[in-house]
Amino acid sequence: MKLYYYNAQENGFKLGNFGDDLNPWIWHRVIPELFEGQSDSKLFVGIGTLLNDFLPPEPTKIIFGSGAGYGKVNVQNDRFKIYFVRGRLTSKLLGIPDEKAITDPAILVKSLYQKADTKKRYKTSYMPHHLESEMNREGWQQICADCGVNYIDPGNSVDQVLDDISATDVLFTEAMHGAIIADAFRVPWVPMVTNEKILEFKWRDWMDGLGMAYEPCRIKRLYKGISKQIFPKLPKYIDYQLICRQFKSTLKNAQPLLSSDSKSEALHEKVYLQIEQLKTDYAAGLLS
Repeated sequence: MKLYYYNAQENGFKLGNFGDDLNPWIWHRVIPELFEGQSDSKLFVGIGTLLNDFLPPEPTKIIFGSGAGYGKVNVQNDRFKIYFVRGRLTSKLLGIPDEKAITDPAILVKSLYQKADTKKRYKTSYMPHHLESEMNREGWQQICADCGVNYIDPGNSVDQVLDDISATDVLFTEAMHGAIIADAFRVPWVPMVTNEKILEFKWRDWMDGLGMAYEPCRIKRLYKGISKQIFPKLPKYIDYQLICRQFKSTLKNAQPLLSSDSKSEALHEKVYLQIEQLKTDYAAGLLS
Protein backbone atom coordinates (compact mmCIF):
# COMPACT_ATOMS: atom_id res chain seq x y z
CA MET A 1 0.00 0.00 0.00
CA LYS A 2 1.25 3.49 -0.78
CA LEU A 3 0.83 6.46 1.56
CA TYR A 4 -0.87 9.28 -0.34
CA TYR A 5 -0.59 12.87 0.87
CA TYR A 6 0.28 16.34 -0.38
CA ASN A 7 4.02 16.96 -0.34
CA ALA A 8 4.68 20.71 -0.45
CA GLN A 9 8.34 20.44 -1.42
CA GLU A 10 7.52 18.12 -4.30
CA ASN A 11 5.09 20.79 -5.49
CA GLY A 12 7.57 23.64 -5.67
CA PHE A 13 7.65 25.03 -2.12
CA LYS A 14 10.92 25.69 -0.32
CA LEU A 15 9.82 23.97 2.87
CA GLY A 16 7.25 21.37 3.82
CA ASN A 17 3.83 21.87 5.38
CA PHE A 18 3.32 20.64 8.93
CA GLY A 19 -0.25 19.33 8.50
CA ASP A 20 0.62 17.24 5.46
CA ASP A 21 3.97 16.14 6.85
CA LEU A 22 2.19 14.61 9.85
CA ASN A 23 1.22 11.72 7.56
CA PRO A 24 4.51 9.80 7.44
CA TRP A 25 5.27 10.84 11.04
CA ILE A 26 2.03 9.29 12.35
CA TRP A 27 1.24 6.40 10.03
CA HIS A 28 4.71 4.84 10.01
CA ARG A 29 4.46 4.74 13.81
CA VAL A 30 0.92 3.37 14.04
CA ILE A 31 0.53 1.01 11.08
CA PRO A 32 3.99 0.51 9.52
CA GLU A 33 3.07 -2.97 8.28
CA LEU A 34 0.66 -1.49 5.73
CA PHE A 35 3.43 0.33 3.89
CA GLU A 36 6.07 -2.37 3.66
CA GLY A 37 7.25 -2.45 0.06
CA GLN A 38 5.25 0.70 -0.83
CA SER A 39 3.17 -1.18 -3.41
CA ASP A 40 1.07 1.06 -5.65
CA SER A 41 -1.82 -1.41 -5.68
CA LYS A 42 -3.73 0.70 -3.12
CA LEU A 43 -3.53 4.23 -1.74
CA PHE A 44 -3.85 5.05 1.95
CA VAL A 45 -5.48 8.49 2.16
CA GLY A 46 -5.15 9.94 5.65
CA ILE A 47 -4.52 13.43 7.00
CA GLY A 48 -5.41 16.38 4.80
CA THR A 49 -8.05 17.88 2.56
CA LEU A 50 -7.51 15.15 0.00
CA LEU A 51 -10.99 14.10 -1.11
CA ASN A 52 -11.12 16.18 -4.25
CA ASP A 53 -10.69 15.94 -8.00
CA PHE A 54 -6.89 15.77 -7.61
CA LEU A 55 -7.24 12.32 -6.06
CA PRO A 56 -6.06 9.74 -8.63
CA PRO A 57 -8.92 7.69 -10.11
CA GLU A 58 -6.80 4.56 -9.77
CA PRO A 59 -6.10 2.44 -7.75
CA THR A 60 -8.37 1.51 -4.81
CA LYS A 61 -8.19 4.03 -1.98
CA ILE A 62 -8.36 3.42 1.77
CA ILE A 63 -9.92 6.58 3.23
CA PHE A 64 -8.84 7.09 6.84
CA GLY A 65 -9.87 10.46 8.20
CA SER A 66 -9.43 12.75 5.18
CA GLY A 67 -11.67 15.70 4.45
CA ALA A 68 -13.31 17.14 1.36
CA GLY A 69 -12.48 20.52 -0.16
CA TYR A 70 -10.59 22.19 -3.01
CA GLY A 71 -12.88 20.49 -5.54
CA LYS A 72 -15.22 17.50 -5.67
CA VAL A 73 -14.84 13.76 -5.92
CA ASN A 74 -17.31 10.95 -6.43
CA VAL A 75 -16.71 8.15 -3.93
CA GLN A 76 -19.73 6.06 -4.88
CA ASN A 77 -17.80 3.25 -6.55
CA ASP A 78 -15.90 0.12 -5.60
CA ARG A 79 -12.52 1.85 -5.61
CA PHE A 80 -13.06 3.42 -2.19
CA LYS A 81 -13.06 1.80 1.23
CA ILE A 82 -14.02 4.46 3.74
CA TYR A 83 -13.25 3.88 7.41
CA PHE A 84 -14.00 7.44 8.51
CA VAL A 85 -13.78 11.06 7.37
CA ARG A 86 -12.85 14.31 9.12
CA GLY A 87 -16.34 15.66 9.80
CA ARG A 88 -20.04 15.76 8.98
CA LEU A 89 -19.65 18.41 6.29
CA THR A 90 -17.46 15.96 4.40
CA SER A 91 -19.80 13.02 4.98
CA LYS A 92 -22.78 15.01 3.72
CA LEU A 93 -20.88 16.24 0.67
CA LEU A 94 -19.84 12.68 -0.18
CA GLY A 95 -23.28 11.26 0.51
CA ILE A 96 -22.11 8.79 3.15
CA PRO A 97 -23.59 8.20 6.64
CA ASP A 98 -22.71 10.72 9.34
CA GLU A 99 -21.54 7.77 11.42
CA LYS A 100 -18.46 7.80 9.18
CA ALA A 101 -17.59 11.31 10.42
CA ILE A 102 -15.26 11.26 13.44
CA THR A 103 -12.44 13.84 13.47
CA ASP A 104 -9.07 14.62 11.94
CA PRO A 105 -6.71 11.68 12.60
CA ALA A 106 -3.92 14.09 13.57
CA ILE A 107 -5.46 13.81 17.05
CA LEU A 108 -3.33 10.65 17.33
CA VAL A 109 -0.36 12.78 18.38
CA LYS A 110 -2.12 12.90 21.72
CA SER A 111 -0.70 9.47 22.53
CA LEU A 112 2.23 9.30 20.09
CA TYR A 113 4.23 12.37 21.07
CA GLN A 114 6.35 11.95 24.17
CA LYS A 115 8.36 14.83 25.55
CA ALA A 116 10.59 14.65 28.61
CA ASP A 117 10.59 18.41 29.23
CA THR A 118 7.00 19.59 29.72
CA LYS A 119 7.95 23.12 30.75
CA LYS A 120 6.10 25.95 28.99
CA ARG A 121 8.51 28.34 27.27
CA TYR A 122 6.13 30.64 25.41
CA LYS A 123 3.19 32.62 26.72
CA THR A 124 1.84 32.98 23.18
CA SER A 125 2.84 31.58 19.79
CA TYR A 126 1.65 32.32 16.28
CA MET A 127 1.54 29.81 13.44
CA PRO A 128 0.57 31.10 9.96
CA HIS A 129 -0.84 29.12 7.07
CA HIS A 130 2.03 27.52 5.19
CA LEU A 131 1.35 29.58 2.03
CA GLU A 132 1.55 32.79 4.06
CA SER A 133 4.76 31.63 5.68
CA GLU A 134 6.23 30.72 2.31
CA MET A 135 5.55 34.21 0.93
CA ASN A 136 6.06 36.37 4.01
CA ARG A 137 8.21 34.43 6.47
CA GLU A 138 10.55 37.30 7.39
CA GLY A 139 7.71 39.78 7.73
CA TRP A 140 5.72 37.58 10.11
CA GLN A 141 8.83 36.74 12.09
CA GLN A 142 9.39 40.47 12.54
CA ILE A 143 5.77 41.14 13.52
CA CYS A 144 5.90 38.35 16.09
CA ALA A 145 9.16 39.74 17.47
CA ASP A 146 7.62 43.22 17.70
CA CYS A 147 4.57 41.82 19.50
CA GLY A 148 6.49 39.57 21.89
CA VAL A 149 5.13 36.38 20.33
CA ASN A 150 6.94 33.16 19.45
CA TYR A 151 6.81 32.40 15.73
CA ILE A 152 6.08 28.77 14.76
CA ASP A 153 7.06 28.04 11.18
CA PRO A 154 4.79 25.41 9.56
CA GLY A 155 7.71 24.55 7.29
CA ASN A 156 9.83 23.29 10.18
CA SER A 157 10.16 19.58 10.97
CA VAL A 158 7.18 17.85 12.55
CA ASP A 159 9.13 17.27 15.77
CA GLN A 160 10.09 20.94 16.01
CA VAL A 161 6.52 22.15 15.50
CA LEU A 162 5.14 19.64 18.00
CA ASP A 163 7.75 20.76 20.52
CA ASP A 164 6.89 24.44 19.99
CA ILE A 165 3.13 23.91 20.31
CA SER A 166 3.48 21.79 23.45
CA ALA A 167 5.68 24.49 25.01
CA THR A 168 3.08 27.23 24.38
CA ASP A 169 0.43 28.54 26.77
CA VAL A 170 -1.90 29.87 24.04
CA LEU A 171 -1.55 29.26 20.30
CA PHE A 172 -2.81 31.76 17.72
CA THR A 173 -2.99 29.91 14.43
CA GLU A 174 -4.04 30.33 10.83
CA ALA A 175 -2.97 26.72 10.19
CA MET A 176 -5.79 24.32 11.02
CA HIS A 177 -3.45 21.52 12.04
CA GLY A 178 -1.83 23.90 14.47
CA ALA A 179 -5.22 24.12 16.18
CA ILE A 180 -5.79 20.36 15.94
CA ILE A 181 -2.48 19.58 17.63
CA ALA A 182 -2.95 22.31 20.23
CA ASP A 183 -6.36 20.88 21.13
CA ALA A 184 -4.89 17.38 21.37
CA PHE A 185 -2.13 18.71 23.65
CA ARG A 186 -4.71 20.61 25.75
CA VAL A 187 -3.20 23.94 24.69
CA PRO A 188 -5.86 26.69 24.26
CA TRP A 189 -5.93 28.07 20.72
CA VAL A 190 -7.32 30.97 18.71
CA PRO A 191 -8.17 30.59 15.00
CA MET A 192 -6.79 33.42 12.86
CA VAL A 193 -7.30 34.62 9.28
CA THR A 194 -5.12 37.00 7.29
CA ASN A 195 -5.95 35.58 3.85
CA GLU A 196 -9.60 35.44 2.81
CA LYS A 197 -8.78 32.50 0.53
CA ILE A 198 -8.33 30.26 3.57
CA LEU A 199 -10.74 27.35 3.13
CA GLU A 200 -13.37 27.80 5.84
CA PHE A 201 -15.07 24.53 4.90
CA LYS A 202 -12.30 22.39 6.36
CA TRP A 203 -12.22 24.38 9.61
CA ARG A 204 -16.00 24.12 10.02
CA ASP A 205 -15.85 20.43 9.13
CA TRP A 206 -13.39 19.72 11.93
CA MET A 207 -14.75 22.13 14.54
CA ASP A 208 -18.31 20.86 14.14
CA GLY A 209 -17.10 17.57 15.60
CA LEU A 210 -15.93 19.47 18.68
CA GLY A 211 -19.27 21.24 19.00
CA MET A 212 -17.67 24.58 18.10
CA ALA A 213 -18.38 27.27 15.52
CA TYR A 214 -15.64 28.69 13.33
CA GLU A 215 -15.36 32.40 14.15
CA PRO A 216 -11.74 33.37 13.45
CA CYS A 217 -10.02 36.58 14.45
CA ARG A 218 -9.24 38.54 11.30
CA ILE A 219 -6.29 40.84 10.71
CA LYS A 220 -4.96 42.46 7.57
CA ARG A 221 -2.76 40.43 5.25
CA LEU A 222 0.91 41.32 5.04
CA TYR A 223 2.24 42.53 1.69
CA LYS A 224 4.66 40.06 0.17
CA GLY A 225 8.23 40.71 1.22
CA ILE A 226 7.47 43.78 3.32
CA SER A 227 8.95 44.35 6.76
CA LYS A 228 9.39 47.47 8.83
CA GLN A 229 12.91 47.97 7.48
CA ILE A 230 11.67 48.30 3.88
CA PHE A 231 10.54 51.68 2.52
CA PRO A 232 9.36 53.00 5.90
CA LYS A 233 7.63 56.05 4.41
CA LEU A 234 5.48 54.16 1.91
CA PRO A 235 1.86 52.98 2.42
CA LYS A 236 3.03 49.39 2.71
CA TYR A 237 4.90 50.22 5.90
CA ILE A 238 1.77 51.93 7.21
CA ASP A 239 0.01 48.61 6.62
CA TYR A 240 2.77 46.89 8.55
CA GLN A 241 2.13 49.16 11.52
CA LEU A 242 -1.62 48.55 11.21
CA ILE A 243 -1.12 44.77 11.24
CA CYS A 244 1.00 45.06 14.39
CA ARG A 245 -1.74 47.06 16.12
CA GLN A 246 -4.42 44.59 15.02
CA PHE A 247 -2.31 41.65 16.14
CA LYS A 248 -1.63 43.16 19.56
CA SER A 249 -5.34 43.87 19.99
CA THR A 250 -6.17 40.27 19.08
CA LEU A 251 -3.62 38.94 21.54
CA LYS A 252 -5.22 41.03 24.27
CA ASN A 253 -8.91 40.48 23.53
CA ALA A 254 -9.34 37.07 21.87
CA GLN A 255 -11.02 34.28 23.83
CA PRO A 256 -9.02 31.04 23.39
CA LEU A 257 -10.85 27.82 22.58
CA LEU A 258 -10.37 24.29 23.90
CA SER A 259 -12.58 21.24 23.63
CA SER A 260 -13.51 19.42 26.81
CA ASP A 261 -11.18 16.72 28.11
CA SER A 262 -13.96 14.15 27.71
CA LYS A 263 -14.61 15.13 24.08
CA SER A 264 -10.93 14.99 23.21
CA GLU A 265 -10.51 11.57 24.83
CA ALA A 266 -13.66 10.20 23.17
CA LEU A 267 -12.59 11.28 19.68
CA HIS A 268 -9.09 9.91 20.22
CA GLU A 269 -10.58 6.58 21.30
CA LYS A 270 -12.85 6.45 18.24
CA VAL A 271 -9.88 6.92 15.90
CA TYR A 272 -7.96 4.17 17.67
CA LEU A 273 -10.92 1.83 17.31
CA GLN A 274 -10.79 2.45 13.57
CA ILE A 275 -7.08 1.63 13.61
CA GLU A 276 -7.81 -1.67 15.32
CA GLN A 277 -10.47 -2.42 12.70
CA LEU A 278 -8.03 -1.55 9.93
CA LYS A 279 -5.39 -3.88 11.39
CA THR A 280 -7.95 -6.66 11.72
CA ASP A 281 -9.04 -6.24 8.11
CA TYR A 282 -5.42 -6.18 6.95
CA ALA A 283 -4.57 -9.36 8.87
CA ALA A 284 -7.64 -11.08 7.43
CA GLY A 285 -6.63 -10.18 3.90
CA LEU A 286 -9.64 -7.96 3.37
CA LEU A 287 -7.45 -5.15 1.99
CA SER A 288 -5.79 -7.40 -0.56
